[in-house]
Amino acid sequence: MKTGIKVSDAMTCSMITIGANENILNCAKLMVKEEIGSLIVVDEKKLLGIVTERDMLNKVLAKENNIKKTPVSNIMTKKPIYAHPDLDLYDAMILMRLENIRRLPVVDKGDVVGLLTHRDILSIQPELYDLVIESFNIREKEKKARLNGMMEGKCYACQSYGPLTKLGGKWLCDSCKE
Repeated sequence: MKTGIKVSDAMTCSMITIGANENILNCAKLMVKEEIGSLIVVDEKKLLGIVTERDMLNKVLAKENNIKKTPVSNIMTKKPIYAHPDLDLYDAMILMRLENIRRLPVVDKGDVVGLLTHRDILSIQPELYDLVIESFNIREKEKKARLNGMMEGKCYACQSYGPLTKLGGKWLCDSCKE
């Protein structure tokens, strides 16, 4: 389902970047000042990584890193998934869904030229909203299933909707699992 719209038509061109040697405190201050949830880590215009709010939480606060001495390079996601500006918006959305990412740097000839987010996509192509919702629903079901070996959904055998238990690789309702 190609949209005919390129990533370059939807991406944010004025993304905020930071150097890999900058400390985490300055990184956090910049994110707050700019009211953004991620920063692209660059050397000149070359993509080195991306640092997100989740990185700050999981790799800084939870591990009690020294925010004035620890460089961004220690917590960034190195070699992030990225897209080419000519990629179709639908394909970018599928890539983001498959890789479970919400932010996609855009690289052309080795240089970062933009950042594509779910919000960017939905502002241009709202019908792709279903893909975003489906992705969130799938992740939620998988989380619940991992936590307690059960989930809610359609029974593989009878197609009824309700609580399911995984048996033999198939999700079954109480009636069908017996």
